[in-house]
Amino acid sequence: MTPTEDPTRLAILANAMQAIADEMGAILVRSAFSTIVREARDCATALLDADGAVVAQAEMIPIHNGGLSQAFQASAAQLDLSGIGPDHAILLNDPYAGGQHLNDFIVFQPIFVHDELIGWAGNTAHHLDVGGGGAGINIDASELIQEGIIIPPLLIDVKKDLHGGPIERLIFANVRTPALGRGDFYAQIAANRTGIERMQELAGRAGVATVRRAMQETLLYAERRMRAAIATIPVGTWHGQAMIDNDVRGTEPLVIKAKVTVSEGGNIELDFAGSAPQVKSMFNSSTSSALAAAISSVRSILADKSIPANDGCMRPIAVKLPRGSILNPEPGLPVRARVAAAYRMLDAVHEALAQVIPDRVPAQGFNSTTGLYLTQKRADGSMRIYADVLGGGYGAAPDYDGAHACAGILSSSRNTPIESIEQIHPQLRMLHYRLVPDSCGAGQWRGGLGFSRAIEILEDGIELSFYSEHFRYPPRGRAGGTDGARGSLTVRRGDEEIRLPNTDVMMLRKGDIVELKVGGGSGWGDPAQRPAQAVAADVADGLITREFALAHYPAFTAAQTRAADATTA
Repeated sequence: MTPTEDPTRLAILANAMQAIADEMGAILVRSAFSTIVREARDCATALLDADGAVVAQAEMIPIHNGGLSQAFQASAAQLDLSGIGPDHAILLNDPYAGGQHLNDFIVFQPIFVHDELIGWAGNTAHHLDVGGGGAGINIDASELIQEGIIIPPLLIDVKKDLHGGPIERLIFANVRTPALGRGDFYAQIAANRTGIERMQELAGRAGVATVRRAMQETLLYAERRMRAAIATIPVGTWHGQAMIDNDVRGTEPLVIKAKVTVSEGGNIELDFAGSAPQVKSMFNSSTSSALAAAISSVRSILADKSIPANDGCMRPIAVKLPRGSILNPEPGLPVRARVAAAYRMLDAVHEALAQVIPDRVPAQGFNSTTGLYLTQKRADGSMRIYADVLGGGYGAAPDYDGAHACAGILSSSRNTPIESIEQIHPQLRMLHYRLVPDSCGAGQWRGGLGFSRAIEILEDGIELSFYSEHFRYPPRGRAGGTDGARGSLTVRRGDEEIRLPNTDVMMLRKGDIVELKVGGGSGWGDPAQRPAQAVAADVADGLITREFALAHYPAFTAAQTRAADATTA
């Protein structure tokens, strides 16, 4: 066996590339200026082979990671890459050319070793502001261009076009927070530079041919593992559906339908025919986001959780997204809140597969991203933009209760600490950030709790804009478990309480209190099967009230109520 065929050496190189992708992610986060990247970690990093297939990616945002290769392929189709050199980069954010939504800037840079292209370093980062019709979320946008500056795939020269060059000047002349935007953008460049240098060092030690072989082998390895995992699902076809609450200012649900077909050889097809038609609002999904959601919906319920996350995982999965649907809209339509449709895709696929592998599919979690913006234009013309991406409770499953207050699995953003928010936003004060008792679904296995965040407005001239989900329809329980709680957003103005729908914009006043509640995950299994001791422990821990326990758990009697009281005392 030659050194390049040594499986142990190839495995070591595959792990090295994973470590490089992880280091790129650490550099991006630590170098970023905005809290949405530095704290929430709304970003992703990856290494791609010379053809643009992702071979290693950091454990960051699944919906970003899953779409990077689509972004590269769309860019390669539009650009002449035959003459690229080490100083070139590909920049884009266009969701109709492989991008996600306009806030997500994607940057690819080539990796050369002795004038030979061996791969690409790539990343995505969510930018705080990208222009458009509002400093926050332009909920009434009916065209993509109203959501911000559109950057089609551009082949740029880093030395000439950036660092004060024409491309940088053009982009950040259209951004309300140029200092933060530049800081995050150059953090992306720094992350890629780290990936390039580490891969050059790796190729210098192992040889270019061996590194190329390792890239291809890790893709094949992930494909084999993925097919083996899919093959544990019985062959057949199942149907599922889920609903977005409503369109912007609408009242009717937007239904996502999934037909899941498992065939011999570890293949699976996800067909979303029959899903809601495209809308004129931001709830359309870009194709790359929809594909990433589809892949994640399968990966998340497979018994084998250690399959490497790269493009080899995509090979056994065929995805059909009907043209003109909310999952594959005609170019030019807005897509800012594309993650809502992506999460309902995941729910619909899980609803279908729960019919055949019920013990592997969790109950529905809150499974949404709440995008919350508080913006203020100051007297000197500068903008303060508070932005956060928030999750909710996870659904329960056989053998475990749902997790509390986490970002959804497609988002996986981190919590932004109150201290970080108040440090740079003196116009705001966080009054509380806490779990919401009884927001979980009951079951043999209990759902996770949602949370509440209350923000006091300390200055005038602040505008609230946001979108969320599950304000109308709760996360659904499974196998007899009950539903999780719904979300809400309320503005308290003196003695008045103003309850807003799941998508809205409102001008606030000094002294207003914005209270957001996100719901919990639903329960799995018959609540009558949950041990009374576990229910009593939940009451004692303050996760559920005695009233909730008595209403949902037959085993929880007056005796356990008194015991819980005694434990609390």
